[in-house]
Amino acid sequence: MALHVDSRDWTLRTTHNRDDMWGLADEEGIQAARAAYPSGWLFLTRDSATRELVRLAAATGGEWELEELAHELDQGADSVDRSLDDLVELHVFRKDDGTYRPNSESVIANTVAQLRGAADERGASDGFRDLTRPKEVRLLLDALLAMDQNEVFTQDDLHQLVGLSRKSVWMHVEPLADLGVLTESGDGYKVNESSSVFAQIRALNAAVLGTALSP
Repeated sequence: MALHVDSRDWTLRTTHNRDDMWGLADEEGIQAARAAYPSGWLFLTRDSATRELVRLAAATGGEWELEELAHELDQGADSVDRSLDDLVELHVFRKDDGTYRPNSESVIANTVAQLRGAADERGASDGFRDLTRPKEVRLLLDALLAMDQNEVFTQDDLHQLVGLSRKSVWMHVEPLADLGVLTESGDGYKVNESSSVFAQIRALNAAVLGTALSP
């Protein structure tokens, strides 16, 4: 599938190339490595144009021209154009004669809608934006996707895994606990495997990878 993002070199992260990401992390730092080997989750939430397009596709229908979408989302036309190319490939939008329509059958868009609903039920003001707009939260969730069910970790562990300052980790761990993603375990935390919010994050990650890597 011809996903491009931009001119950087990158490869969607799978179990087969995860070690390559960690090898790059030793050279360039973990944040750069995660960007070079994005999970499906990070790929879909990487920039504001892509996030807002996905959010719109999950919430509405209609038919849009590029300039209309850029105006509606208050985004640059070039950024929207690049993101739309990838979202058409991921079947989030359909393109026909220069117009774009949200795909009501998109597994990705439908999972985004379920994620937003699950987070809103836990008290989020706007579930999808709350979980994807802050870079720190996107990176923390990316790290949590690789955690084992019974793995206990500390805030310092997360600092090492995502390359954020300890203060940033501290600031964003408690909101994730409030959303039910994390649960306290002794002096540390565990991923709450019964969390409806995290279940949808896992599902969204899998949906992007499955769609992008399908023949």
